[in-house]
Amino acid sequence: MMNRIQTVRVSLPRALAALGAAAALLAVPVQTARARSILMPSVQDQKKLGAQAARDVEKQYKLVGGAPQRRVEKVGKRLVAALGKKDRTTWDYRFRVLNSKDLNAFALPGGNMYIFSGLLNRLKNDNELAAVMAHEIVHVRKEHWARMAAASQTRSLGLSVLLGATGADKDWYNAAGVVNGLMDLRYSRKDEDEADGEGLNNMVAAGYNPNGMLQLFQVLQSAEKSGGTPAFMRDHPLTSDRIRKTRQRIAARKH
Repeated sequence: MMNRIQTVRVSLPRALAALGAAAALLAVPVQTARARSILMPSVQDQKKLGAQAARDVEKQYKLVGGAPQRRVEKVGKRLVAALGKKDRTTWDYRFRVLNSKDLNAFALPGGNMYIFSGLLNRLKNDNELAAVMAHEIVHVRKEHWARMAAASQTRSLGLSVLLGATGADKDWYNAAGVVNGLMDLRYSRKDEDEADGEGLNNMVAAGYNPNGMLQLFQVLQSAEKSGGTPAFMRDHPLTSDRIRKTRQRIAARKH
């Protein structure tokens, strides 16, 4: 994220680094999956943490209402309506526009999603907007942040601590500094690929043209050529591999 979003990071407590400060011991590899499942925040804790972070975000940025808000909310509701029942009902989806020139969008665990007016104004049609939003929705419903956070804990804490970590959900919510980590999301290539693929499926199920995802990539690349890397591309690196796979997925739908 660009400079303005960095002010949010500074004003919120420091996060995932604090979670790893408890110990520097390595977990036994065979126990990693078990330990990670113990430490993974519950759905309810993801909602609580996301809601707390959303309050902080909305103190830092002015919300944009009117036609932009109606547009984003309409597309978001249409995408959610096309999901399966579990994905529709588990999360508290909420779509908002932030007043900023930055080309960015992000979703917090639990369902709060934000798109900056700078990016929204660059998008030529709702197919491109649906591509952004469907991608972010996948990060929420596939619990990418929660899995990253649990993996970080697994690497940082000793095995005996991990396997004895009862009441982990409460610890997640009460852990000092956890909220700021929600603003420092850097997903793995695997997570980004899943968000692209599942997001494309969601777009099509909702009746949007999947080419909107490629058009979105073109908008971002064009912005980069005109000066500076868009914040969205720094948080979600736009690699040639991602573009190639998206082309392949769209082509496969035509056969």
